[in-house]
Parts: sequence; C-alpha cells; structure tokens
Amino acid sequence: MKLFAIFHLNLMFSSIPECHRHEVIKRCYWPLLSLIEKHGFPLGIEASAITLEIIQDIDPAWIKKFHDLLHLGQCEFIGSGYGQIIGPLVPSSVNKANLRIGNKIYKEILGITPKIALINEQAWSAGLVTHYLEAGYKGVFMDYDNPARFAENWSEEIQHFPQLAMGIEGESIPVIWSRSMVFQKLQRFVHGELELPEYLKYIENMNTGDGWLPVYGNDAEIFDFRPGRYKTEANQPAESEWSIMLTAFNTLRDRGHKFYLPSKVLADLNRPEACKKLYLSSAEQPVPVKKQRKYNLTRWAVSGRNDFFMNSLCRAIAAELENFNQDDRSLEEKWKELCFCWSSDFRTHITQERFATATSRLNNLAKSIGAEIREPLLRIQGELSNHKGRLLHIKTPLSAVTLNTAKGLAIHEAAFADHDMIPSFGTLEHGYFKSIDLGADFFSGHLIMEGTGSPKETDLYKVSPYLFETEEYTKISCAMEIHQGRLSKAVTIYKDKQQIDILYKFELNSPPQGLLRLGHVTLMTGQMKTDELFYETSNGGNREFFSLKDKSFDHSNNVSFLVSSSQATGITDSIFAIGDKKRALAVAPVIKDHAFIAMVTSLKAEPSPFVRVSFSMQEMDETCSQDACNNKKYFFSTGFSIKPYSKVGRA
Repeated sequence: MKLFAIFHLNLMFSSIPECHRHEVIKRCYWPLLSLIEKHGFPLGIEASAITLEIIQDIDPAWIKKFHDLLHLGQCEFIGSGYGQIIGPLVPSSVNKANLRIGNKIYKEILGITPKIALINEQAWSAGLVTHYLEAGYKGVFMDYDNPARFAENWSEEIQHFPQLAMGIEGESIPVIWSRSMVFQKLQRFVHGELELPEYLKYIENMNTGDGWLPVYGNDAEIFDFRPGRYKTEANQPAESEWSIMLTAFNTLRDRGHKFYLPSKVLADLNRPEACKKLYLSSAEQPVPVKKQRKYNLTRWAVSGRNDFFMNSLCRAIAAELENFNQDDRSLEEKWKELCFCWSSDFRTHITQERFATATSRLNNLAKSIGAEIREPLLRIQGELSNHKGRLLHIKTPLSAVTLNTAKGLAIHEAAFADHDMIPSFGTLEHGYFKSIDLGADFFSGHLIMEGTGSPKETDLYKVSPYLFETEEYTKISCAMEIHQGRLSKAVTIYKDKQQIDILYKFELNSPPQGLLRLGHVTLMTGQMKTDELFYETSNGGNREFFSLKDKSFDHSNNVSFLVSSSQATGITDSIFAIGDKKRALAVAPVIKDHAFIAMVTSLKAEPSPFVRVSFSMQEMDETCSQDACNNKKYFFSTGFSIKPYSKVGRA
C-alpha cells in the first residue's frame, strides 16, 4: 500500500499549561524529527504559526533542524493559518486574515509557503474553498468519514484517491483524505490498547488497491505526554511511545508498504478514480468535523467556559477592524491578536489560568478599538391590553401577526405582504401532524432552557401583555417569573416595513445550566412547495444553499446524556434564511455580533413536512464549565428580526 502520515503540532493545546510546553517539545516534537531524519520516514508536519512562534522562542534548535529537513526534502510542512481557528464560525474577513498572517510567518520562520492546508479541527464548509485558493494553497487535508456519512453516490474508491472539494460558485480545491478511525487505531496500538498483529490486520484489510492510506492525521502531543484531560487516559508505558510507533512504521515498511510525502497524493489527480467533484457538506451535516458524533460545531461555538460571549466579542472586534483605517500601521497586528483570541483551544478544555489570560487579552483588544458586546433595549411599555381570549391580533398594511397570550406571546401565525399575506410561520398545533411522534404543539418565537439538575424552563406562560403604539410600530411586551429568575419579552411589529422583532431579557439568579435555545421559527409548510424547501446561511464564507427536499433530520437531537446536540450551522454573516422560493424568511440577530448558531429540523410528515429552526447560545458537552461565572447573576438581552427573504440561492 501507499501510505502517508501528517502529525498535528499544537502548543496551544487547551489542557497543556504554558509551563509544560518545553516538555512537549522535548518529549513529542524532537522524537518526531527523529522518525524523519534517523529512520527515513517522509512525514508531513502541520502547525499553526502561533505554535511555530512559541517553539522558536523556547527551542530555536528544533526550528533549525525542522527547517533543514524541509529544505532537504525529507519531510513536508502542512499549513493551517496563524491560529487554529474554526473557519465555519468566523467571518470571511477573519479567515482571510488568519491564512494571510499565517503564510507570512511561515515564510519568515521556515523560508517556505505551504501548499497543503490541514482544515482546523476538520471543520469544513464549502465557503472556505475560496479562502484557501486565494491564500495559494494547492490542496487540503480533510476527514473522509464524516462527509461520507450523508454523501450520495460516493463510490468505494473515492476514499483512496485525491478528489475535488467543491466551493459555492463552482470553484474547487484538491482534497487528500484523513481517516478518523485509521489514526485512532494507531493511537490505540501505541497506547497499548491493541497488539501489533491486530493493528496490522486492520490496516492491511483496508483494501486500498493502488490508492492511498493516511496512517496518521492527528495530534503529536498525545505520545509520551499526557495532558491530563481525562481520567481514562492510557498509562504511559516504560518504553517510549515513539519507539512503539516506530515498530509499527518499520513493520509496515518491512511488509512492503511504502511511505510518501503527503503532496505525492496530489500526483494521482489524473487517475480515473480521482478528481471527482464532491460536496463535503449536506443539509443534514452542514459543517462536518473530525471523529465521532460527540464532536460537532457546538463544541467551539456555544459550550466551553464562555464560548458564546467570547465569540460575540470577537465578532464585534472583527466588525470594527473591517472598517478600520487601512493605512493604520497597527491594523495587521490587531488582526493577528484577534486570530490569537479566536483560537479553538480557548473554547474547550482550557485551564482556568490560560482562560483568564485569553479573556484579558481579548478584552484589552476590544477596549483598544472601542468594540463591545451591545444589547438591545427592552422595556415593558404602554398599557395592559384589555383584549379577550388567548389570541391577540395585530395587523398593518405590510404584515399580520397573531400572538398567543396563554403561551408567553408565542407567535400563533405571521404573514407578510410579500407572501400575499399567507402565513409563513407560526404554531402547528397538537393534532396537525398525523403521526403520534409529532403529537405536540410546535410554537414559534419561544425559548427553551434545559440542563442537568434544574427543571426545564420555557417562556410558554400565560401573560398579561402591555401594548405600546407609535407611528412606526406596535410593541407587545410582558414579563414572567420563571424558576431561575425573571424573563421579559417583547414582540415588535413594524408599520413601515415587513419586519417582526422578538426580544428577550434575562434577569436570572445564576448563569443558565445546560442548553439555551431561542428564536424558534416553525414554518407553515402546508402553504409552501415542499420540493422547494431550503435553508441558506454562511459558514465562514459566501452563503451556502441546502435543499430540504425529502430530507429527514434534526440537528438539535442530543448525542448522549452529556452532549446535547449533534449538528449546527454557523451564521457568520448574521442572516439565516429558510422557507421555499416564494415564501422564504430571513432571521437575523437584532445585534448582528451575537454569535448564535442555528439548528434545523426537517422531518417528513403528513399532511406536510415539519421544518423549523432554532438558535442556540449555549449547549452541553464535556467541555462545559461554569467556573468562570460561579456566584454571579446573569443579565443579558438579545433577540431576532424576522422578515421576508428574496435572495434565494441555487435550487
């Protein structure tokens, strides 16, 4: 077989204290160079520019040795950008800056510009293709297993040859494949969880034909070093784990299998089994990432210690920098600092000390340019309504909205002039769907808070609404006491434009535990063409279109008791669209920098499909920690605007 391996170097690793970085270089990075120089294995080594800067500061001899091996052609450098940033979660401007600054530093330190990029955390979106092409990359290293889960008509040989990963406007970039289970098998062997014959049997049963197999494509820091993240981490054996890995590599070579530099894979693009145009994302999985289902976009977006607020402040900074004076000599340094602060490792198992340092640097950067997390103003205004019954109707020449006062001002139905005043979203009541599996009320405009050790909270209470009228709008507001404190809510219907705003104000006794999803929009699909249903969003680049025709999935389904959701999509240009060609809706955060992610549900049902979107600002997984917020009350306001959407992409 033709084999290759790429080792990921990351001194920003979330659970490695800074004082242990010299030990990681000694125990992990030097043995890796020995595999190359002493034992003749042509390996790929990937690192962010931040990691190279740190190594250069701690151990410049390692950089010199790596530089020499690179220029002798004995190994290959794989790029990724200045920081390990999750591309589908950041605006286009940040992705461009990260790759641009990374290439500049790679050139300064190593004297080369890499041609292959490792997709950070293997978090992919079609919107990233243009960025990698513009940065000069000739190929990317990306996970095969997860895109293949929802792929249509992928033949077996696709996994063994380089293919073309498609962008949004027909552009493409060659992709060489990582294999999660394959690299996990090597990890298990080295950690003593597999015997050598078992490992060899697995590898040699892969049946690649004349294709390629990536025997490794993950962290270098897990060999001969234990970050202490999990109690279940394998004990370190007396023998060096790099020696154990060498045994595996030597045995594979002795059995006739040959190792190549990763770029050699791209030479097979002219093979008949190669160069297929593939979309790696799907409606079911808009952002595939590496490894098993517990790893998904929510991990870096809305979990961790304080992901939502860190990401929101980062987005506010990015917006300021986009409008910064381009002649300011400090601008590039500010972009560089933002890329540092957006590193994925600050959003997972980060130590308290490093988290404090990161948030301090982020706050200092924000202060230096006047960026902040803004909040919409929500006041209970006007007079108590004297309406009778549970449904409150508000109509303007441009829209018509019915609110349910027995359910916390949930939207019963809403219509816009552009949609011929036919309701496009609202509530599908108990009994609408024929299946008992959907035998419930499905509201719009409400929120859900749910976590371990606390009762499930919603805002579906009976309320006494206040009405406030101006020439521009009608506002209906209310307040309610919930288990965790007080929640205020307002729905604004504009008279001079087709727009409905839903605002929420939290005054809680402590930060909410578990998940917090709000802004639910349930489509009235009975009034829509089901074969034209879609959603459209941005994941770090231009807008991506996903058809919902005949699709059945739920991004918000939990993976396990600990992991509260399975998929999500970024909204990096702050507009999420959903509907059909004629009656599509644009849902946007009222404050565009609020870093929500969207979760779509699309289920085949009678008499019409069940399609809705909700927006999350917090999810549960094993990275969650409330240490940074203990004994603090929680005050925050946010909300969404909903209006007709006409810029529908490809159908």
